[in-house]
Parts: sequence; C-alpha cells; structure tokens
Amino acid sequence: MIYRRKTYRILPEKYEEFNRFFHQYLLPNQRKHGAKLVGRWVTENRDEIVAIWEYQDMRHYEEIEEKIRRDDLHSQAQQRRQELGELVIESRQDFMTATGTYHGARRGKP
Repeated sequence: MIYRRKTYRILPEKYEEFNRFFHQYLLPNQRKHGAKLVGRWVTENRDEIVAIWEYQDMRHYEEIEEKIRRDDLHSQAQQRRQELGELVIESRQDFMTATGTYHGARRGKP
C-alpha cells in the first residue's frame, strides 16, 4: 500500500466553502474511481487541511487519477472552483509507505 498526503493551505474564512467543494466534487469523484480516503484533518485555526488517501501502489494511483481527469465531475469542479474565486492558497502532495507493523509502544521500548 501507498498513501498520498494532500495538503491544502486555505484562507480560514473560506473553510466552509472549501469543505462544501470537497464533499460535492472532490470526494465523490475520487471514491467513484476507487480511491480510499483514510482521513481528513484541519488545523485549529482552519488554515490547513490534510487528507490521506490509500492506494494499492503507484500504478493504482495513476489509473485512478487518469479516470478522474476524464470524468465530467472533474470538469464541473474546475468550473466551480473558478466561480468561487481563491479557495486554496497553495496545495502540495507527497507519497508515503508504512514503516512496518506497529504493535504499540511499551514503556521504555520504542
């Protein structure tokens, strides 16, 4: 498995709008094509949102991304994002793999 960490720096006053946009366009399109959302978090001051997605491997991710870009919902999302104006100041993503099985730390042992 690989995990994609997608980080959005947003304007705090646009948090609700971005959340609606995510749930209306991004999440349904990702799920429709096989992406699995592990979780999504926001900082206390609502200026950064992090989403973790799970994929079988990099090929799986690339296949899903290709399908997403060809989907009508992607075009609709691009159009809606222009209408909403600046929602995202910057975004970035990186990929991670598990370091190994975690059995819980015991006192004095890593």
